[in-house]
Amino acid sequence: MAPRTERFKTERPIAVFDIECYENYFYVGILREDGQTASYERSDRADFNPQRVRKLLRKYTFVGFNSRDYDMMMLLYAISGATNTQLKALSDAIIKKRLKPWDCERDYGIIVPPYVDHIDLFDTNPSVGSKTAEGDEDELDSNQFASGSASLKTLAGRLHSERLQDLPYAPETVLTHDQMDKLSDYCLNSDCPATLALFHACKEMLELRESIGELYGFDARSLSDAQTGERMIKTGVERITGSRIQKAEFRGAYTFRYQVPDFIAFETPLLRDVLNVIRNTDIQVTATGSVKFPEEFKKFKIAIGGATYKLGIGGLHSQEKCRAEFSDAEGQLVDVDVGSQYPSIILKLGLYPRAVGPKFQKVYGGIKDERMAEKGRSNAARDRGDRELELYHKQRSDGLKVGLNGPYGKLGSRYSILYAPHLMIATTLTGQLTLLMLIERAEKHGIRVVSANTDGIVMKVPRSIYQGMRKDRPAGGVLKDIIEWWEQRTSFVLEGAEYAAIYNRDVNYYVAIKPDGKAKRKGAIANHWDPSSPDYSIREQLKKNPKMTVCGDAVLAFLTKGQSIESFVNSYNDVRGFVTVIKAKGGADWKGEYLGKTVRFYWSTDGAPIMRGKPHAKTGNRNKVSKSDGSTPLMRMPRDFAVPHDLDRQRYIDEAYAMLAEIGYIVPPLEAFLSQFLSKVAPDHCPLEAFLSQILSGGVGAAASI
Repeated sequence: MAPRTERFKTERPIAVFDIECYENYFYVGILREDGQTASYERSDRADFNPQRVRKLLRKYTFVGFNSRDYDMMMLLYAISGATNTQLKALSDAIIKKRLKPWDCERDYGIIVPPYVDHIDLFDTNPSVGSKTAEGDEDELDSNQFASGSASLKTLAGRLHSERLQDLPYAPETVLTHDQMDKLSDYCLNSDCPATLALFHACKEMLELRESIGELYGFDARSLSDAQTGERMIKTGVERITGSRIQKAEFRGAYTFRYQVPDFIAFETPLLRDVLNVIRNTDIQVTATGSVKFPEEFKKFKIAIGGATYKLGIGGLHSQEKCRAEFSDAEGQLVDVDVGSQYPSIILKLGLYPRAVGPKFQKVYGGIKDERMAEKGRSNAARDRGDRELELYHKQRSDGLKVGLNGPYGKLGSRYSILYAPHLMIATTLTGQLTLLMLIERAEKHGIRVVSANTDGIVMKVPRSIYQGMRKDRPAGGVLKDIIEWWEQRTSFVLEGAEYAAIYNRDVNYYVAIKPDGKAKRKGAIANHWDPSSPDYSIREQLKKNPKMTVCGDAVLAFLTKGQSIESFVNSYNDVRGFVTVIKAKGGADWKGEYLGKTVRFYWSTDGAPIMRGKPHAKTGNRNKVSKSDGSTPLMRMPRDFAVPHDLDRQRYIDEAYAMLAEIGYIVPPLEAFLSQFLSKVAPDHCPLEAFLSQILSGGVGAAASI
């Protein structure tokens, strides 16, 4: 067989594929981008055609989900002439024993031919390694594989795909012909469209990986950000040394201490004491190679000024709850963030993974330098009006950014050549301690720090010392002096912006409003799926389950435009804004109808709770899915996204008011009461603003005529 040629770019037409395998049934579903389908079956009623499948493999780039380990191995085994019994045995082995392609080659003789071009979206999609979605962790969590990727069903729900459906029959079932028909419909009309939707959503990520492939000479299309960054480092170091990097041997549990950098120092006794505890605490690496964030660090409640801060493995977090802050005659809200925080820290500390050696710093620093050069080339092309060249260099710059941010995700994995617990802890602790230095200096000069989160802080700068901003830098005065002192001390760079207001439920759930009325949201109050939203981001959409985003959008319109909650919700006619997608462990049902493990629902005027299929281990009772009272499932999304006739708009109005209260906005009791009152007496034609307007202009009698 000819040696395999590694491809960096997708140059063929796309065909997504999915495979179902049972004892008496093997099925391949294929969907092209133009909507054309093909299917191949091996059963007692149809014979599989390997020649036609080989022809398609030569013509198309095959795209799947979890297909590198499963679907492609199964497909290649099928075209080699494997029987249904043999195919089922391989399927069980891959699933139960977690066989990898090299295991399949060794045990089953399966070799990927050089003509095959294949993309597996399992790791490419940005849900890999992301934290759980906001809300109840047991139910609003993403449907996670062991590696941290959301399932295809969950991703389909996040993309508002038309159809959400679980596998209709248990893998051990011996299928009837009618069941075969239903299974093929599920494969071709549920899983294949979901994979195609995911491919379209990942196009930008794939283009970035293609640009990386051109620069570094490897196929990154099926790799996660962390895997891509690791491969870039590996390739760069091996080019310099001329020898292959091998993973360092893990020798079992051990402890180490954080080596405090010389540039970290504090003035107040409280923070000096904190630093001494950190310096003298043993940090444990467990027998499995994971790093425990010390309990001593978790117990810190660091009170500075009027705020309290806690350390964590994910960064520094202030502890404010249900609070609103405003720029006013007394002070100006200013947000400052550390640019490229983790890469800057890694380079500043000069540390490196043991397996890679000191050349890590040279290669990693080179990636950063080259990224800045590509960014400069993109800006220069933009200034010349050369849009094509601007986008070319921007794509290369963004690809190199993956190489900077991705490696941090591998520092804690003992299976990676980048495994370096000391560097991981040093990076996160250095980031937190340097922010505390900034907070301490700001408070010392009378600047109140409002909030802090991982890589930045929000301050309220007294008007008496505030001299404004020049782009993203303070124009002068005390704030400028503080930032320049901090930057000189740490070598890091701060980027600033003014806020008109910030409303927090907590540090990870807020609405920040800029002086021009533009806004930034974080947490379940944000809307990442709608292109008209200020938070629109395909990456973030794929990380989080949608949760009645109309409520957060109504809150935003109220805060930025003065539009009433009632008028926004009542005029909103896209059902995607009203749905919630959840994962129900053990499956869920509604009125006795089984729905599946991933469920999409809306609040209805004629609904009922959704019940978990898995009873409580001790009592046998079944629990309701959180906030599903009065709900109706929407497992098939209408193609025109029309809202259903039984939508309970008032409940969404009430929820939006509750969100307003959660983020510190004081909802006038009369306003909330009137909203609920009017929804009862005149639900279809009496908006609150019209009622209040009539009261002000003509009295209650006039309002009663509405």
